[in-house]
Amino acid sequence: MNSSLPRAVTSTSTRRFANPRAVFRGCPASTARCTQLVAAPHIRLSLNRLVTFSTSTRKNKGKEGAMASAPAPTTNLIESAKRAACRQAVADYFSPSFTYVGIGSGSTVAYVVEAIAEQGPSVTSKMKFVPTGSGSTALIRNAGLSVLQVPDLLLEVGFHPESTDHQPIDIYFDGADEVDAELNCIKGGGACHFQEKLVSRLSKRFICVADSRKKAGRLLTGWTYVPVEVSPMGAEYVRRELLRLGSADPKIRTSGPTFIRTITDNHNHIIDAPFKTLLLNSEADKADPSNGIWTPDALLARIKNIFGVLEVGIFSGLNGPQVAQLGTDVEGVKPVKAYFGRPDGQVETLG
Repeated sequence: MNSSLPRAVTSTSTRRFANPRAVFRGCPASTARCTQLVAAPHIRLSLNRLVTFSTSTRKNKGKEGAMASAPAPTTNLIESAKRAACRQAVADYFSPSFTYVGIGSGSTVAYVVEAIAEQGPSVTSKMKFVPTGSGSTALIRNAGLSVLQVPDLLLEVGFHPESTDHQPIDIYFDGADEVDAELNCIKGGGACHFQEKLVSRLSKRFICVADSRKKAGRLLTGWTYVPVEVSPMGAEYVRRELLRLGSADPKIRTSGPTFIRTITDNHNHIIDAPFKTLLLNSEADKADPSNGIWTPDALLARIKNIFGVLEVGIFSGLNGPQVAQLGTDVEGVKPVKAYFGRPDGQVETLG
């Protein structure tokens, strides 16, 4: 475990996180390690999506000095919204009977871990928690929970060729960069989407938790790019192929003030590829790839076919229960339900 990662638990008795995002920082600026959540300069959510949580303009300018040292109201509202979504999701889907629980890499998931840890050792000591990166590994450990990495999970459950159960993880909680009306997701802002897809494939259910900024009618509405993990040697080749598919100026992601190329946990690079707003999969008849108009399923399949690509940050297609019912070996990575915390304290659900 990276000893430089700051501790995210204020006390073992309360298990409350003083800064839920702190545990995802602390790695060198030149690496992602599924902890680098501060994006490169070209990575931005549109401003109109961010101001949703602003409740009022500052009226008393004389208080500016005092307010400068206090947390911004917008930040407090966002974190409260995230916590509300996570607590509702845990209340609805977490069960003391679980053996394996997947924990994603988004900052929102800190509140899932907080809610689970509050159940106490009588419940959690019987479980093992499967992380999607070094950040979530530290988060689980700092909450006093047991970590089990994916390779160790697969060795523990064993391999039985005759078995039709390919989903040993009981449930997987994670966030998303954007979620559309069909529960298709964009993930990979934290450079962990390969591990996140792997854990999602191994899970019976994926529950998405986010604040309401992440909800959109269609993908690439507020969030503007598709993260693509690529071989460093093939990065420029992949970037040019993305241009052919209609991506507007795809960029190899960089980190820190010196703009060193981001390195993932898998020692790869990330290309952030902007595309036009995607259609829903149900609107496939309107797709026009020659003009850069894609559905999530079609764009995912096309990018995956580019030589040098490891994984694409589009989570679409089937969900876990659908794969189990069909008995197919295709990936089931789409969430079964999404929880969106709102600034007024209410929680919206989709699915």
